[in-house]
Amino acid sequence: MITQQTVREQVLALMTQLAGDWEYADEITLQTYLFSELGFQSLDAVVLGNTLQEQYGQPIPYADLLADIGRRTFNDVTVGEWIDFTYRHVAPQTNGAGDGA
Repeated sequence: MITQQTVREQVLALMTQLAGDWEYADEITLQTYLFSELGFQSLDAVVLGNTLQEQYGQPIPYADLLADIGRRTFNDVTVGEWIDFTYRHVAPQTNGAGDGA
């Protein structure tokens, strides 16, 4: 069973691994911003999304999240938001909780 804690641990581990490639030395937390702090470019977000889709073996509509970010006054997303979005789309649908979208 996929839990939010499992998704959090997996995403943070993946991002910490990738951060070495970005030369980001600080700790990545749930409040870390992908674009302004980690220096993500759009392609980096796509690569992260594709990697997670492969890991979970199902499509996750990250394009919807990125479109939402583009409509924000502050065009960024925290690691925590990314994790929550991922979890909503990979969590078992049998729990009766939809993603609210």
